Parts: sequence; C-alpha cells; structure tokens
Amino acid sequence: MADCLKIADEANKGRLSDDELDEILTELNAEKKARQAAGALDQIESAIFERGLLIAKEAEIAKKIEKRNRYMNILKEQKLMALAERADEMTGDPSLGLEAALVGVNAPFEGATRSVDSITGALVNSYAGGMIADLKKAGLLTKFNNMKGDFERQVANVLGDLNLKTPVGVAEASADAKAMGKILFKYQRAALQRENQAGSYIMLKEGRVVRASHDQRRLVKVGPDEWKNYIRGKLDYEKMGIAPERIEGFLDSAYEAITTGIRKEGDRTEISLAFKGPGNLAKKESAAGVFTFKSANDWYDYDQKFGKASLRESFMQDIQSASRATALMEVLGTNPEAMVERVQKRLMEKYRGDPKKLKRIKREAAAITFDGALAEVTGDVNIGSHTPLARYMHFYRSIQTMAKLGGAWISALSDVAFIASNRIYQGRSLLDAWGDGFTAVFKGMNKAEMRDFSDRLGVGIEGQLGDFMSRFNAADDVPGQTSKMMATFFKLNLLQPWTESNKRGVTLMIANDLGREASKSYAKLPEDLRRILGTYGIDQKGWEAARKGAKKGPDGRMYLVPGEIPDVKMRENMFALLISEADNSVPSPGARERAIIRRGYRPGTFAGEGIRFLTQFKSFGVTALTKSVGRHMYGYGAKSMREQLQRGVGANMGIVNSIVGTTVLGYYVMQLKEVAKGREMRPPTPETFIAAAMQGGGLGIYGDFLFGEANRYGGGTLQTIAGPGIGTASEVIDLLQRTRGVVAGGDEDLRGDAIRLLKGNTPFANLFYTQQAMNYLVWYQLQETVNPGYLRRMERRIERENNQTYWMPPTSIIQTGGGFR
Repeated sequence: MADCLKIADEANKGRLSDDELDEILTELNAEKKARQAAGALDQIESAIFERGLLIAKEAEIAKKIEKRNRYMNILKEQKLMALAERADEMTGDPSLGLEAALVGVNAPFEGATRSVDSITGALVNSYAGGMIADLKKAGLLTKFNNMKGDFERQVANVLGDLNLKTPVGVAEASADAKAMGKILFKYQRAALQRENQAGSYIMLKEGRVVRASHDQRRLVKVGPDEWKNYIRGKLDYEKMGIAPERIEGFLDSAYEAITTGIRKEGDRTEISLAFKGPGNLAKKESAAGVFTFKSANDWYDYDQKFGKASLRESFMQDIQSASRATALMEVLGTNPEAMVERVQKRLMEKYRGDPKKLKRIKREAAAITFDGALAEVTGDVNIGSHTPLARYMHFYRSIQTMAKLGGAWISALSDVAFIASNRIYQGRSLLDAWGDGFTAVFKGMNKAEMRDFSDRLGVGIEGQLGDFMSRFNAADDVPGQTSKMMATFFKLNLLQPWTESNKRGVTLMIANDLGREASKSYAKLPEDLRRILGTYGIDQKGWEAARKGAKKGPDGRMYLVPGEIPDVKMRENMFALLISEADNSVPSPGARERAIIRRGYRPGTFAGEGIRFLTQFKSFGVTALTKSVGRHMYGYGAKSMREQLQRGVGANMGIVNSIVGTTVLGYYVMQLKEVAKGREMRPPTPETFIAAAMQGGGLGIYGDFLFGEANRYGGGTLQTIAGPGIGTASEVIDLLQRTRGVVAGGDEDLRGDAIRLLKGNTPFANLFYTQQAMNYLVWYQLQETVNPGYLRRMERRIERENNQTYWMPPTSIIQTGGGFR
C-alpha cells in the first residue's frame, strides 16, 4: 500500500484533514476488495494505483473549481448589488433589482429583463429550435415525436455510443436512428458544456444516454424492495465509484431521495468538496444523474419501467434541467438560495435608514415575494406534483379546462391589440403597429425555408415537439395522458396554432428590425431600441458583438439571427430578447406571473391546491396587466403611475392603444361569440361596452367561464370568484342535496339540471365550431325531452336578462317535448 500512501500524500499537500485522508484510504481499500471479489488478484495493485491517481486528479480539479466558483460568486454578488443600485436610481426601489434578476421587471434600467426566467427560456428554445430545424432538414421530426419500441431503443443505443470516449458504432441501428442520435447528441453536448461553463463540473459518463429520469409514482407503487431488485443488476457501480459493500446503502438512499425529493449527503467524490453549502446547485448538478447504467439497453429498460417511458421526453427534460441550472448559476452563482438571501440581507443593511425602501426589500404585503419567485425559477414550486392528491386535482382542473374553453381562440383574437401595443413600445408608429398586429399571424404561417429559419429563432415551436415543452417549463402540468389530452384540445380549439403563428410572425418582425439596424453603431440606434436592448443587458459593447449575427433570410431581407452571434453571452441575451418580446406581444404567463398567482405554494398541499383552484383561468388577466399595461406604465422610466400619466397623451399612446384597442376588439369578439351561440348581437349599451372591455383587456379567457352558460344557472358570486372547479363542485353538491329531497318524496324534476351539468363538464363538447351542432342535435333535444317547455323558458330568460333574442331560436328547430319540427 506504499503507492496508496503516496497518492494520499499527493492529494493532501497540507489541505486535507485526517478524516478526509482516512476516507481516501477507505475508498482505495474498497477498490482492493472489489478486485479480489472479481478474482483479479494480479491487477489489484495497478487498479488501486489507477483509482488513486483519479482521486488525486479529482482533488486538484476540486481545488481549482472551488477557487473558480468562489471568484464567480463574488462577481455575481457585485453584479446583483449594482443591479439594485440601478433600480434604486431609476425607480427609487432597490428591491426591483433582485426581482429583475429572478423574473424580470418593467422598469427600463440596464439588465431589468435579463432574468433567470428569460435566460432559461433563451437556452431551452435555442437548443430546441436548432434541434427541430435539424430534425426537419433530415426528415426526422415526425419520427422524433412518435418514436417508440425498437426504433426508440436504437436511438438510445446510438446516443449511448456517441457518449463513449471512442464510439464503436451500433451495427443494428437504422440509418434514421443513427442520424437522429447524432442530432440529439449535438444539443445534449452543447447543453452540458454550457452548464459546466456556468459553474458545474459534470464529467461525461461513458455510455450515458440521458440522465436517469424517475417516475416517483411508479417507485412508490412498487416499493423499495422491488425497485432495488430491478435496478441492482443494471448499474455500473465501478464507474459510479461505489464499492460492493456500499451498494445496498446507496440504493436505499437513492430510493428515499427520488421518492421524497430530498438528497442525503454522503455519496460524494472529491469534486463535491468544491461546492460549499447545502443548497449548492453546482454540487447538485455535478452529482446529478448519478446512475450510470451498464449499457444503453439497461437505461432504456429502466426508463420504460420506472422513468418517463419515452426517450424524447427524457431528453427534453435533460435539456430543460441543464438550461435552468445554467441560468440560475449564470445570474445567481452556484448557490442561488444563499445568494438571494445574502443580497437581500445586504440591501436591508444598506437601506435600513429608509423605512419605505426597507419595507419593499422585505417584501411585506408585496405581489411578488423573493421566495415565491425563486421557487418558480428553480422549479421547486412543483415539488409534490406526483402525489395522489396533486394528480387527482390536476386531472379535475384539466377536465374543467377542456369542458369550458372551447371558444378560447375567439377570445384570443384580441391578441392583435396587444401585438400592436408592444410594437408601439418597440418604436413603431400607431398605423404600422396595427398593421403588424393584423399581419403577424400570416407571417408566422410561413413554410419551407422561412419556417426552418423561424424555428432557429427559437419561438413558436412548442407544438412541433408534441406536448412536452410546456410540461417542463415550471408550469403546473403533470406528465401523462391528461397532458396529452390537453395538448390535443388546444390544437383542436385553434388556440395553440394561433398563438404560435403570432409569436413566429412577431419574432420575424423584431429580428428584421434588428437586422436593418445592424449596420449602425450603438449611438445611432433609435432611442426605443437602445432602451429595449439595455434591459436585456446589451450595451454598446454588446451591440458590437450582437450585430455580427445579421444575415439575409430566405426571403432576401436582413435579420439578426442569435445563433450567428459568436459571443456566447450576447447570443443568449439576444435569444432572451426575441423570446421574451414574443411573450410580451402575445401575452403568455412567465415565472413572474406564476409567482404572483401561486405565491410559491406547492401542489399536493391545502394552500397549493386551493390557490390553483382559485386562480384557474385568471392567468391571462394577470399577464395582460403585467406585460402590456404595466410595461407602458412603468417601461419608460416613470417612478409611479401618476408620473407617467402626467407626461401627456403623446407619451401614453401605448396605454391608450391597449385600453381602446382591446375594448374595441373585445366588443367584436363578444358579438362573434353571441352569433356562434345562435343569438342576435347584444345591443350597444354601456353595459355591453363594459363587458367588452373586460372581455378584451384581461378577462378574455376567464370570460368564457364568467359570461358562459355554465355559470348562469345557480352560480353565485362566491362560486364565480372561486373559479370553475369550485363552482362546479358547488353545483354537484346542490344537485345531490336536491336529489335527497326528491328521494324523500319531493316532486322536483332534476333531469334538466343534471343534463345541463353534464353538458357543461364534458371535455371537447364546447369547441366553438361544433358546439351549436351538438346543442341542436343532442343537448337541446335531451333537455326538451326530459323537461318539456325548457327551451321556450330559456329563450324568454335570455331576452329578459340580456335583452337578446336568437337568430335561430331552438324552438324553431325542436318541438315541445323533443324531436325536430
């Protein structure tokens, strides 16, 4: 063991304690026992020496990583304090600096929108957009979305082979499987390298497919013994550095960590010593995917039984996880929780003499808390989504969505006004902005080369990846058949294609704006453009780097293409700009809006489930306020709403356009819905225009429930405010209570109410283009059959309450008691 002592001494160099030296010697002895057990006595000393050299190498690398990360964290802290100072200088509220770093803010100080959330989106969409374009070019996108069985196993084997130091090839793999494996490997390696650059130290695992995914529900269902028996023979413990006597303990700890979400300390390498603190993200990421399988087939078999049961979903989860970790470390350093706490503490010390600022820094009674925002960007807010309660509640809310939002696309027509408003903020004239608003959807419907070009911009690509992109963006979705049904529903109600086409169109417009200006120096850029660039961290030096990405598109126009920018940081900032501006133009909730709504409460808890029910369908209203109204109110540097309004009409054309434009479009949307229901248009009364303002300017989607039939029968104010899930539950309880009265001898006929309740809660039954056919062919017939005279009474009630009549009265088609006239 002389060589072992020499190795330990080399690793020490005066910096390891006696306990740490003892641990190294224990690890070397474990290697000896492992070799003896395998009958390789002649190779014992050389194997121990090789393992010892690895430990020494890890010790030296750890020392360098520790120094690097300490330095990086100091710089991140300084940048965050500087961001808070810029926020204080412009708005008088230094806490907005820390909020900006987490989820972005509307105030236009430098770096205000370069947040963890925007960078995560930039990274995920840049990888996914490039991957989609490559898969399309190879004619493999459809196969990627639908791969399973033997072909999926072949791709997994190709990916595992490419992750070997010296790939040997997979003879049994088809040409398509090999081509797809190479494309996936390209973006997997890019994400891993970028994450290491941000602060991790992830050593490439030989033969790795993707990091292991685990379906917690499946593990809990079978229990620890069956799970351990299944996985025990599939892992390569030698590559994982786990001695034989530690295997059982490791598997026990792994099962507990997977099923509870809490990782125990102890399974470490020297590298882990470089990452200090219990909340250290770099340490967690560097140890992530600790499972190393003996072969790609072993990984695939495990994934099918206890993982995502889908290579494409596991792959996208891997990309999402790496992107989120990269963004967190890029902005907050290697220990995000500790960094937020430290910066908040420093700000409280700095401004302790200013009660108003101190209150804001503490976030007392604030719409966004730092804990809630951090939970959103880390994804911790979704911990617990696998529990039975969370899954049942998610399923129930999904049913409500699919039963009540069949007309959401009609509501979304008011997006035209939001696009116009955001284009005004970007510097377009009123007429040009409205022209952009009306043409964006058509520009986004491009095909062939222009579609490939827009894919590489990373916007409007969710639908092309099936339903898994939305699943991994810290939203409240739970993987499974319900999520797939939801994806199908939003395709059928046209909301997904409408949203994606608009986002692609707007992004092409913005990229074209930037491409036209790329020949100019920063000083000669329009003021509106400089303001927006600055919020994404693109200053004069950054612009010089970014404008190198300008190139001609397939249509002959100049575009600024982020993927062509050599500088990594500016490339990501430009991706963040395009993706975030698309989300601002076509209001889409991000981490900021979810932090306001969910407050950091997790699913599966009483508070978490309660708040999810209360806020169902309300995210659009919050998003319209934060991303449209809020931007025009605070996005020009005003410290208060009053200050901005005092600047005059000319300076507030954006907010005027938002209010007037969405109200006008809301009016037409509302009347279109009435016509679709078979009714005459509402008379132009003050009440109608108030309803139009609500419909177009914030309650567009919630209005489908608020003003819909499902809420007009017995739904009180409490049920309306509480949301559709609670409202429906209240109706069911009321119906059951009345049924008890009928059973006890009452003569009330409940069949009509039961049919109405069934109609209002049947998924896919209210798609706007089939709803009336279903009404006249099925629902009206049933209601009139079980309750003769029902339709005549309904027509009179609509006329009395809404001053409306039907342009095609149900009673003109269906006779009393049922049947066609």
